[in-house]
Amino acid sequence: MERPPGANGAVLSLLSLLLHLASASDIPLSVQQVPTITKQSKEQVAFPFDEYFQIECEAKGNPEPRFTWTKDGKPFDFSDPRIIASNNSGTFRIPNEGQIAHFQGKYRCFASNKLGVAMSEEIEFIVPNVPKFPKEKIEPLEVEEGDPLVLPCNPPMGLPPLHIYWMNIELQHIQQSERVSMSQAGDLYFANVEEHDSRNDYCCFAAFPRLRTIVQKMPMKLTVNSCKSRRRALRQERCTQT
Repeated sequence: MERPPGANGAVLSLLSLLLHLASASDIPLSVQQVPTITKQSKEQVAFPFDEYFQIECEAKGNPEPRFTWTKDGKPFDFSDPRIIASNNSGTFRIPNEGQIAHFQGKYRCFASNKLGVAMSEEIEFIVPNVPKFPKEKIEPLEVEEGDPLVLPCNPPMGLPPLHIYWMNIELQHIQQSERVSMSQAGDLYFANVEEHDSRNDYCCFAAFPRLRTIVQKMPMKLTVNSCKSRRRALRQERCTQT
């Protein structure tokens, strides 16, 4: 189908008008703007296997905003030579080198120019400790068959989530049932112990997946005296007395 005469010219005129309107809607560089935060970090955790930790803050404005930071409500400077600051934003990096615990705290970014100041939300930087069970001597437990029993775990504090497992030293899980179960706190409950529950390697393991860390409590020894052994001991005692 042939286009009517002058159709091509009308299309070109329409395109020219649209381009003109689009360019007219752009904000000229001469227009001044109050700073606005456009990007920022949320909670930042210093995982031990990361190479560096980046705390982000970006903003737009005209004139170009100037960036400053506070840490725990006080001005934060970049005097530590390890800090790598960005040239065109408030973002900075902390290399995972040496002691970084003193960087832990709550940060805020401020972007300012002559028209005003924009403030970021609070950014918490967490430097977690590597959790460990305390070194302790655990006394052997000796109970009678049929008695209830609790083996305490008392896992160390660490970055959640926390997963607890009961295993032996060969990393085989302690079988659980209606009679043997684990509490929400991680303790191992026996409704009534049986002779085959006797073993010398009940181990509580605490896993912290975000830290890629698993720690083990010292093994616990449990001896269950059976009813048969008690009767045998009583018979031997009577024989000795007679």
